[in-house]
Amino acid sequence: MQWGETVDNVSTYAYLEDDLVIVFAFWRAGHLFPEDLGKVFVARIPSDEFAATVEEAADLLDAEFVTADPHR
Repeated sequence: MQWGETVDNVSTYAYLEDDLVIVFAFWRAGHLFPEDLGKVFVARIPSDEFAATVEEAADLLDAEFVTADPHR
């Protein structure tokens, strides 16, 4: 699954393999850390930890929305 890029200096992909696996690489020659160019980085997040993080973020956003619009 290709994951949409959030900045214009990184190529990213994410997939599930028990954990959420995020693979990314910086490609712009003017990157702040030139030694990172050409390297592929991998982050693994346990699926239950990722789900808990997303649920917590959703709860915080919902609480903020209710505070902003108490008539909801």
